[in-house]
Amino acid sequence: MKNFRHLFLFALLAGLLIAQTASAQTTEQPAPVTQTRVGVSPGQKVSLTLRDAITQALENNRDLEIERANVQMNEADLRAARGWYDPTLTSSFFYERRNTPQTNTLAGGPLTTSLSNSTALFQRLPWQGSSVQGSYDTNRATDQNTFNTLNPQFRNNFNLTFTQPLFRNRQMDQGRRQITIAKKRLDLSDSQFRQRAIEIITQVQRAYWDLVFARRDYEIKRESLEIGKTQLARNQRLVDAGTLAPADVISTRVEVERRTDELEAAIEGVQRAENALKNLMLQPSNSEMWNAELDPVEQPQVSTGEMLPLQDAVRLAFQNRPELEQLRLRGDVNKVDVDFFRNQTKPQVDFFATYGTAGLAGSQRPQTPGQTNLFADLFVRVNELSVKAGLPPLQGATSSAISDSFIGGYWQSLGNLFKNEFRTYRFGLNINLPLRNRTALGNLGHALAEGRQIEAQQQKIQQQVEVEVRNALQSVITAARRVEAAKNSRVNAELQLQSEERKFEAGQSTNFFVLDRQNALIAARGREVRALTDYNKATAELQRVMSTTLSSNNVQVRK
Repeated sequence: MKNFRHLFLFALLAGLLIAQTASAQTTEQPAPVTQTRVGVSPGQKVSLTLRDAITQALENNRDLEIERANVQMNEADLRAARGWYDPTLTSSFFYERRNTPQTNTLAGGPLTTSLSNSTALFQRLPWQGSSVQGSYDTNRATDQNTFNTLNPQFRNNFNLTFTQPLFRNRQMDQGRRQITIAKKRLDLSDSQFRQRAIEIITQVQRAYWDLVFARRDYEIKRESLEIGKTQLARNQRLVDAGTLAPADVISTRVEVERRTDELEAAIEGVQRAENALKNLMLQPSNSEMWNAELDPVEQPQVSTGEMLPLQDAVRLAFQNRPELEQLRLRGDVNKVDVDFFRNQTKPQVDFFATYGTAGLAGSQRPQTPGQTNLFADLFVRVNELSVKAGLPPLQGATSSAISDSFIGGYWQSLGNLFKNEFRTYRFGLNINLPLRNRTALGNLGHALAEGRQIEAQQQKIQQQVEVEVRNALQSVITAARRVEAAKNSRVNAELQLQSEERKFEAGQSTNFFVLDRQNALIAARGREVRALTDYNKATAELQRVMSTTLSSNNVQVRK
């Protein structure tokens, strides 16, 4: 009995202390909500659609600019590879003065001078690895050899050579290999550019709906705080009227402070979501939008269209996914390497045919008396011997006279060249036969192993793509069901709160149940918003895995 009295006095004292504490705090207000956000100017607000966010991201994103530069570099590489078929013009011009020691009296004087020019044009042909080369040589020479009838002499030579590989370099040579690979790499960079654009658009979609959720979550938290404050004021009036215990005011105040904490966290969530979206769509800090508040005007919605069947979705993904396209292009490049290195294992046998023509002209050297007498005496003595031997005498001049067509300068020599009277023909084979050729065999083995590796990677990526499509389809279906469930939960939570408030006003419920129903409604509204934004994010992910992001958003990217 004595212990019971002690417990009763302890409970009464505790009740008085609680009442005094409540009465002392009735005039206090909840902590104010901080609305200041770092880097955001008050009153500066920009309305933003999803289309605008995507457009700005594609225009300003640095990663996309890097991929665009890759495309341009591969275009330049293709132009450089096509330079394999650019004609090559070479020319040399020189003057030569040569003093050669002589021991032969018939060789003439030791001093010769010449002025020479040699020009050649080489052109590879895009058919079967063939090539053609034309060369033109001209020379003006003077010497002291008295037996040369023309001095100075003008010589012109023109040669045309055609070369055709028969084994190595006929089906595939280094130039055609580089051009084909450059084309494939350009297609590869185009695919990588589209892949990066798809990834950026998907990231923007996610960030946009994250910002929509963060702002809506902030509104829910702010409204819940206002409801809590209203409940606190109502409870205070009831306490003042003596119809409600002071402890209910304390429990409501605790709830208000908790909701204030959630609101502050929601403000930070808005800030982070907004910065994430700005980071995707804006240039570095020189943009005024960095200091503005972004207001996404679009609201998440659930599509009422029919879902694409799994088989069609997988087939569409296999056709459109850039990763698979890039592997196919890598496989094409590998096939080019295999063909080239297999061709390099063959012996090199080249057929060639050369046609040439020559022209000559010059000034006739005057004969010395010694030369004239020598030839005249020689002719007389030969004729005397011929008569004694019963042979007819020699008829003709007793000098070394030449045709008038060779008398002249450079232009006369060029004219003789074009007369095409002095022709040269040559054809044959050039053979280069390596005895082991381990370099080509090793390169071929590497290319074959790389082809098997690419095939295995393609099978792996196809399996991964199919799994992603299955998961994305399931996410869309699940998100749609979640939206419906969350909507029903929110409607029922509203009805529960209304019913609980009526019961509280009638004295049939307590403050605890009212606050509990309020929290249930707040959570239900948050789940509904989350389910809606998750549905739109799941739709964006499905577009990504099927690689329909660009067409679904009516986007055409410029490389």
